[in-house]
Amino acid sequence: MNAKKRKRRSLKKDERAVSPVIGVILMIAITVVIAAVVAAFAYGIIGGVTKSPNAALVVEDAAVGKTNITIIHHGGDPIVDAFKNETGTGGNWSNLEVKLEGENIEWANVTVGGDKNLNFESGEQMEITVSALKSGDSIAVVYTPSGDILQRVKVA
Repeated sequence: MNAKKRKRRSLKKDERAVSPVIGVILMIAITVVIAAVVAAFAYGIIGGVTKSPNAALVVEDAAVGKTNITIIHHGGDPIVDAFKNETGTGGNWSNLEVKLEGENIEWANVTVGGDKNLNFESGEQMEITVSALKSGDSIAVVYTPSGDILQRVKVA
């Protein structure tokens, strides 16, 4: 019996495994918290992440020597508040910009099924007058709140 009592006392006093167990639990907890924060940013739960519209845009007439290009919205999400005014003239971009070699270009005409409005939606097109295009020029349609490029075309 004496040996059993000694063994019990020595087990009660043995605290060598406590520190590593607490360390492992803390590492797991920190990993779970970091994963939750990353997932929250990725799925847009936490503010600050601007999501660009998923729109199918086509740039037509982007060929060497052309001075007019047409951008057609073939489907997907509308680009809300693409323009600053409802007149359809004047080159006033809001949430949408078209750039030639990184520089904003003004639009000449926005056709919206016969009407003019602030959004760029499926089935609509805009005609843009540019300087004569050269081989290798880059045309980009940019969603300005997020800075995402919705469409990019190289002139061949």
